[in-house]
Amino acid sequence: MKKIYVFLIVLVLGFGIVMFLLYGVDSIKREKYETALVVGDNTTWIYQKNKWMHVEDNEKYAELNWQKYHIFEGNKNIGSYNLWHDDIWYIFDDDKNAIMTNDVWYAYKSNYDIEVTDFIKEDLTNDEYVNAVLSEKGLPLENDYTTAYKTSVDIDRDGMEENFYVISNVFSMGKHPNRIFSFVFMVKNEQIYYLYDDVRDYKAYAGCVPNIVTFIDADDDKVDELIVSCDQYSNLGRVDMLYNFDGEEFKILISNQ
Repeated sequence: MKKIYVFLIVLVLGFGIVMFLLYGVDSIKREKYETALVVGDNTTWIYQKNKWMHVEDNEKYAELNWQKYHIFEGNKNIGSYNLWHDDIWYIFDDDKNAIMTNDVWYAYKSNYDIEVTDFIKEDLTNDEYVNAVLSEKGLPLENDYTTAYKTSVDIDRDGMEENFYVISNVFSMGKHPNRIFSFVFMVKNEQIYYLYDDVRDYKAYAGCVPNIVTFIDADDDKVDELIVSCDQYSNLGRVDMLYNFDGEEFKILISNQ
């Protein structure tokens, strides 16, 4: 009987050690992860102790100033440069020469490896999944889009690419549709998963036009997050959102609103 008890104790201890090596060590390591993720001129998010935080106070901005960040423009790495914040972010080289950008840009600095997934946008004309979404929402299939594209990325690293769609008729020039809409959705195994879903009656300056900025494994969990930005009218600014997919639905981890 004593031998059985000893065997069980050793078995439990062994199981505990294995579980700690599998999950405990990784958890301790992740507790030390720190990153700053900047999206365009105004949005700044901090990742610390497995939590995201939106930066709003000048004291925190001062801590992030004049540090080297990996800068991406239009999903392409343009190099490592210094960032300085004064109402908005500015990019400088080591000689303090200003670096200008011509596209949506984002930047990060971190104490761990971050993977950014390259992707190519393909213009849309007619697509069965777009038509399915429009029909589901009671919208006409013929529209004057302000943006309509798709891209394919294997966000969950299962060997199969998922298709991502972005469509909107918001701010179409000279057009006054009865209803305006903006959608960002993913198609996986012929099922539609919504990220952004907005339909409303037409008002001239209402709504916003979405855009996928990047696919990035921002928290090193081997699954890509998405940064989606939505441009509002004039001085209303832009809504920036960081999404993740838990296998069943998309959730906003953090936004600038």
